[in-house]
Amino acid sequence: MTRTITRAVVAAGGAGSKMAPITRILPKEMLPAGRKPILEHLVLELRDAGIDNVLFVISSRKPQIPAFFGSGAQYGMDFSYRVQDDGAGPGAPVLAAETWTQTEPFVLAFGDNLIRPAPDGEAPLLRLVRNEAARCSVLTRLVPADKIPPHETLLAAATPPPEGPGPHAVTIGREHLDLADARWVYACAARWILGPFAFEALRACPPRPNGELYLIDAIQRWIQAGASVTAHPLLTAEMRFNCDNWRAYEDAVATLRT
Repeated sequence: MTRTITRAVVAAGGAGSKMAPITRILPKEMLPAGRKPILEHLVLELRDAGIDNVLFVISSRKPQIPAFFGSGAQYGMDFSYRVQDDGAGPGAPVLAAETWTQTEPFVLAFGDNLIRPAPDGEAPLLRLVRNEAARCSVLTRLVPADKIPPHETLLAAATPPPEGPGPHAVTIGREHLDLADARWVYACAARWILGPFAFEALRACPPRPNGELYLIDAIQRWIQAGASVTAHPLLTAEMRFNCDNWRAYEDAVATLRT
């Protein structure tokens, strides 16, 4: 069944400790990348994918975000804001959005991640939204298991990338969760489609020893219980920058200059 997804939750509550001390005065999501803040690139990406209703889940230490974006009227969109507790973890923004989503499927996007489409190609998020009928799907990057970059969130084991224009969407089940002998893995690329199941999965998931709740832990437990997730790998020419550290941020800025 075809669904129209018009809502997005933007997770923008992280402290940005890897980029301190600048992030003590300016949220990492508001650092400039080209002539726009990182987060404005995401807003435009969402709009181009047909999203017109956005909930930003932020920290109380980030008043610059609502001050900059306001109601969303200048983008032809509707913006709302909710504050999450510091140190709650990357699963907390999803729980904070439960009533706002009104049981509809929604995009979850992490606000410190930039994705650049292939030249003259369709935006990855638009491809994800247009082609998705599963209960849960995620953009991913195929990564060799012996060359996993730092700061990556790993979803499952993968088969080697095919020759040609692929890779193509694949279904991830419990048999893919064991990474011990994997030669390739799927790293999450910060763009999800979720539904009401996610709230139940997060509530059933214990936090990590540091007290933080992780979405990936809840999703993997959900898969282990018999569910499945559709992984949509980024194409070779598509670029993703996880700008929660200086090296990735500097790479993003350099790329956007070209």
